[in-house]
Amino acid sequence: MNIHISTTALLLGVAKADEIIDSNELESIQNIIMIFFQISKKESIAVINNAKEHLKDSTDLYQFCKEINNKFNYQKKIKFILSIYEIAFCDQNLHYLEDHVIKQIANLLHVEHHDLIESKLEIKKMLN
Repeated sequence: MNIHISTTALLLGVAKADEIIDSNELESIQNIIMIFFQISKKESIAVINNAKEHLKDSTDLYQFCKEINNKFNYQKKIKFILSIYEIAFCDQNLHYLEDHVIKQIANLLHVEHHDLIESKLEIKKMLN
């Protein structure tokens, strides 16, 4: 599994935490990974489909976070947390299950709590 699939699987995991992945969330995930990894739309579709399969077969988030911990420095992890919050707020509502999954991811990525809160507030401010 590579970093593209790991990050995308986590983004999808947050999107599906409230049991509803809508087209806005999928479009946002696609845009995020295209920008984050500088890949084409065609490549992003393949990554999303591959990540969906990995997520479906997974039992936890650790395997995805392990890859990110190996590849991302702390600043890039914060940038990724911002992207996760962007997905969670796509529908203008942070569902409590989405928030719970984000906290799990942040914990597995060793992101400090104050940075998690700052990221959440930054995205809320940006989207308002």
